[in-house]
Formats: sequence, C-alpha cells, structure tokens
Amino acid sequence: MALSQLLVRSIHVLAMAVLLGGSAVVWLTVRTRAPSPVERGFLLQLATGYEWLFWASLGTLVMTGVGNLGALAPAIPTLSTQWGMVLYTKLAAVVGLLLFSAGRTVAVVRLRDADIAANVVPTLSRAYAGTTLYVLGLLALAEVLAHG
Repeated sequence: MALSQLLVRSIHVLAMAVLLGGSAVVWLTVRTRAPSPVERGFLLQLATGYEWLFWASLGTLVMTGVGNLGALAPAIPTLSTQWGMVLYTKLAAVVGLLLFSAGRTVAVVRLRDADIAANVVPTLSRAYAGTTLYVLGLLALAEVLAHG
C-alpha cells in the first residue's frame, strides 16, 4: 500500500471517529444534564459546535471515500455480487445520513434561534441518539466491506 493511500485511509478513519464519538458525547451529555436555562444554553452551544465538526467530518469522509473507491476502479463490483450489494447499500445509507443530518442541523438552529426551552433536551437527545445509532450502522457496513 502506497503512503498516500495509507494517509487517505487514516484521515477517513479519523473523520469517522470524530463523527461517531462527537455524536455520542453530545447524546450522553444531553441525557445527563438537568433542563435548567443555563444547561439548555450550554447544550445548544455544544450541539452547535458539534454541527460544525460533523459537517466537516462528513465532508472529509465523502472525499476520502470517493478516493478509496477511485483506488478500486475499474474493479468496483456490481450489484450482482454480495460485496457490491453491501457497497451500494452503504452508499444509499450515506445519502440517508446526509438527509437526516440536514434535518438535525435545522432543528438545532431553530431551537437556538427561537429559544424554545421546553423542547431542547428531548429534541437534542433524540437527534443525537439517532445520529449515533445511524453512524454505528454505517460503521458496521464499512466493517463488512473491509473484512467480509
């Protein structure tokens, strides 16, 4: 494996660690905080900060993922193979993550801008639990692709 391929794969794994670890940290933090006005402000700041990290990490994952696929080309399997089916399932799941995450980001911005105190903790808890579990599913698909 060339040094450049190793670097791209290392960046890919690091971006996934930020994506999954960050969403889990936000989810666990939201679950353990009391819903006071000070805590709600802190949670919204934490969620807003994570949204920037999330989109930067997801962009990095997409770019390095395309690079990894390019390294496989033209031998990318079709849907008729098991590996190809898992690959295309993962790609569809990534599109699903993009759509789900766009909704989550809009929810965080609306909660922050509208100062809707009553919905902050349950909305953030559900959004980041969903993100964490969804990304875990994507990670499982990636593991199947890498190791069969």
